[in-house]
Amino acid sequence: MSDIMLQPIANFFNSENFMPHGHCFLWQPEILWLHVVSDAAIVAAYFSIPFALLYFIWKRKDMPFQSVFLLFGAFILLCGTTHIMGIWVLWHPDYAVEGILKALTAIASITTFFAIVRLIPQALALPSPAQLAAVNQELRDANHKLALLYEQSQESTQSHLRTVVDNILDGLITIDERGHIESFNPACERIFGYTGAEVIGQNIKMLMPEPYHGGHDGYLHHYVTTGEAKIIGTAGREVQAKRKDGSIFPMDLAVSAFQLAGIRHFSGIIRDITTRKQFEERNALLAAVVASSDDAIISKTLEGMITSWNESAERLFGYSAGEAMGQNINLIIPPEKMEEAQHIIEQLSQGTQIQHFETERLNKNREYIPIALTISPIRNTMGDIIGASKILRDITEQKKTEAKLLLYTNALERSNQELDDFAYIASHDLKEPLRGLFNNAKFLEEDYSDKLDAKGIGRLQRLGYLCQRMEQLINDLMYFSRLGRQELAIVPTELNGVIDDIASMMEITLKEQNAIITVPRLLPEIICDKTRVTEIFRNLITNAVKYNDREKKMIEVGYIDEMITRSGVEKRVFYVRDNGIGIEEEFYEDIFRIFKRLNEEDDNKKGTGVGLTFVRKIVDRHGGRIWLESKPGEGTTFYFTIIQGVAYAAAA
Repeated sequence: MSDIMLQPIANFFNSENFMPHGHCFLWQPEILWLHVVSDAAIVAAYFSIPFALLYFIWKRKDMPFQSVFLLFGAFILLCGTTHIMGIWVLWHPDYAVEGILKALTAIASITTFFAIVRLIPQALALPSPAQLAAVNQELRDANHKLALLYEQSQESTQSHLRTVVDNILDGLITIDERGHIESFNPACERIFGYTGAEVIGQNIKMLMPEPYHGGHDGYLHHYVTTGEAKIIGTAGREVQAKRKDGSIFPMDLAVSAFQLAGIRHFSGIIRDITTRKQFEERNALLAAVVASSDDAIISKTLEGMITSWNESAERLFGYSAGEAMGQNINLIIPPEKMEEAQHIIEQLSQGTQIQHFETERLNKNREYIPIALTISPIRNTMGDIIGASKILRDITEQKKTEAKLLLYTNALERSNQELDDFAYIASHDLKEPLRGLFNNAKFLEEDYSDKLDAKGIGRLQRLGYLCQRMEQLINDLMYFSRLGRQELAIVPTELNGVIDDIASMMEITLKEQNAIITVPRLLPEIICDKTRVTEIFRNLITNAVKYNDREKKMIEVGYIDEMITRSGVEKRVFYVRDNGIGIEEEFYEDIFRIFKRLNEEDDNKKGTGVGLTFVRKIVDRHGGRIWLESKPGEGTTFYFTIIQGVAYAAAA
């Protein structure tokens, strides 16, 4: 059977019935060998061209249209093969094989033709040599312009640097490895009394009194040979210097080493601190006066550091001067008075004097002492306020009268509690008619939709939306009321798991908003109402995403062991930081008011303005406080403490 199937193929390739092609030439040698030599030469050329094309493509891998080169090479290679067959059939009549080779050559030639036709538009789009030359010339011109701009910028930069050095208030001197002065700016001329021309090239020790004058060269040589530094590389070193008139004055010196073109140089920044030293001496004199006063007199910097503490202060508060000085004034300020103290600082910063201000302070035994404060700003010789002087007088007897005010305050708290209860009852009773109003609006929309126009249907839908929004406001009011009445469910809470749960719950929102929550360090475990504290973080994170117009929204949740705030030192502080739109300082308090919103939003995502109110209430219930720092356009950081939770954790 197989022989029968293969018989047509055998017949196709059978050449017994054919004559060799040489018969057509009557076997005349001159004709026969003319064809043989010609075909052989063509074969040699046709077989060489594809290899040349392949070598060209291999060397120029960036050359476009490589497929055409390959197709063209295959076509020429097949053409060469047909010429080999042309020689072969002169003596061997294998015309079937020759026909197949010609057919393959035809296919290759047609394929190459269509490939060329398809690529002709692209090839025509290639720039001509003239165009490339023009582009190259433009690039050369652009490079030349850039070089000119660079030279101009270098000259401008050097000019700018010279202007800066010549106009800074501090003196700037540079010297070489031998101590010879290389530059001496105008500030140095004012400080020392020399002109630049008088000192350039001179040894720097001409500006030094003994013992610096005698030891300078040895120290500089020691540093150059060993690299061991004592002064070089340090800042804020107080030394003495000598002016042209021979007078000695104190100065603040910072020295650094640098290299230019492999040569070592040294720069010194100099500040005349004569005025500061005189001021310190005057302070010492005033301290002697303060020490003799019967009232407690304390002075402090604007940052709150105690700088003087007289004997009367020792008697009143129980701290010795050695214990108190250098400490923050918060040492004697009750935690609940921190905000008050910050307000006083703000008034002092504006130059306002505080007269007979009544408040409380703590003694060493942590007992409250009612006092009357008189506070005056302390100014330096330039008139700038740099601190405060306090006169404190014990007013314990006066405070007995104020105890009656405390009774009134307690009565007011009871009244507030009754108002909370009323809000709960009233909001509960409002829901029933509100639901009826909502249902009737829906019935009207369903039953009379065919009789109402689009405007009428829209108003019914708006009525339904407002009913739902009113119900949400009532629910928020009820929840706020419950926050003030319900006991906290205090349990050990692992905050890292809380943040993970919030991130999982908000996963879709975070992806849609391109927001990322990061926790730079592990959060501590605390004892708190887990559900309420979770609500704190969820509200703050949600707001961080919602009020953020950045393409990539970054929310950082963290924990600080201790930080200094306007109200004093806060410990164990949590925070949620974002890179959103920020909040103006004038609205720092407004955002915590119930139903207060700073941003207008569409109905689909509009909130009720109670989230931060809830957050503050929950923080208050945990004995902590919440505050924020923000820069419009850069972001906001909310800080809060959970004092009650920390207290429980410590007890556990």
